[in-house]
Amino acid sequence: MSPVRTGVTTMQDVTGQVEEKTAEPDTGSTAGTVQSLQRGLQILDMVVQAREPLRLADIARDLEMDRASAFRLLQTLERNSLVAKDPVRKNYTVGGRLLQWASTIGQDVNLVATARPYLEQLVNRTNESGHFGVMSKDKALLLDYIGSRGTIVVQNRVGVFEPLHCTALGKALLAYQPAARREALIGAMRFERHTDSTIVDRAALERTIDKVRAEAVAYDEGEYNGVLYCVAAPVIGRDGDAIGAIGVSMVRPIAVGSPAHIAHVAAEVRAAARAMTAALGGDEVARSVFDGGVPARPQHEEADSPGRKGPGRTRKN
Repeated sequence: MSPVRTGVTTMQDVTGQVEEKTAEPDTGSTAGTVQSLQRGLQILDMVVQAREPLRLADIARDLEMDRASAFRLLQTLERNSLVAKDPVRKNYTVGGRLLQWASTIGQDVNLVATARPYLEQLVNRTNESGHFGVMSKDKALLLDYIGSRGTIVVQNRVGVFEPLHCTALGKALLAYQPAARREALIGAMRFERHTDSTIVDRAALERTIDKVRAEAVAYDEGEYNGVLYCVAAPVIGRDGDAIGAIGVSMVRPIAVGSPAHIAHVAAEVRAAARAMTAALGGDEVARSVFDGGVPARPQHEEADSPGRKGPGRTRKN
């Protein structure tokens, strides 16, 4: 999942991850690129930026292409719904799929902006690295991350996909999907083993998901990465389904030596998820999900809504 950083030194985890090389700066050269893809992207960018529909002749002229090549590329973009062709005027505008992508990205960006203050508060209260993610098809997608201020920091990379069956984030998201979708996701799982602790069968996962739904908190006790211990809780929307999940990652050998700290972290994670749920899904939804039988809670009933002043807001750990 993520390397662990101690001070200024980075230690790679047991999965053998290596640092990704920094991308070379763009020099403007097309060497090593697929020219047709490059041209297609230029056309798409031109259509997106245009203030009015574009004609084939305009595109071919401005990009210094022959009309036949431009037409073939436009056909490919049209078949993939990235551009739309007016059957009467024969000009091109932005396609439905591109609009759908933009809408999805916009929703995620707004959700990340909303989650950020809760995530900052969670990191401050636990002194552990925090993360926020959403469901993306059959994976959990990490959208935001804040490292702890401690000497040992679990590092995450935004944009990483994680499996649902063996990560805290994934279990929290899976547990609060609509029942039919949850069943379909579990039924299609391959249950790939990542460590000796990974859940590798349906019955065990279903028992775990039942427990997550009962307690509104999920754990990954070295199931995806043997050196990490993670805790996450769902953020629930007005329809009662998960729209995201918030959590923390800890160094497992240190975490398991302090059950009291794990309980404290779990309570804080739940409190952050409850506060965010109340803000996005409403108080009634938050009460129905989080106010049943629960593990140890923090001294305050729930995390303060960011920006609200209260006696627990400056609490330090």
